[in-house]
Amino acid sequence: MKFLVVSRPNGAGHDVSASSASSNANALRKLQDDRVIEVAYAFIGGGSAYVVKADTAKQLAVLIRSNPLFQSQNHEVIPVADAHDFLDGVANYSN
Repeated sequence: MKFLVVSRPNGAGHDVSASSASSNANALRKLQDDRVIEVAYAFIGGGSAYVVKADTAKQLAVLIRSNPLFQSQNHEVIPVADAHDFLDGVANYSN
């Protein structure tokens, strides 16, 4: 399944250095190359949104909790589907 994960700062401090930001960027690239994360965006004012693929609740939880900023953010997880697949499914169900 695919999930939209929206993360927003929760007011807790975090220590992000240039080297940790570079390391985080490399980890993100690997997850995108491995097609675990489909797309990722950073919010200019703080936070992020990304679409992640996970087959199990455990895999989803590990992916979200492995974010180095996990404890300094609130997370909203929304199941999503490809719009074309969803609409085709609705059309087939309705028939």
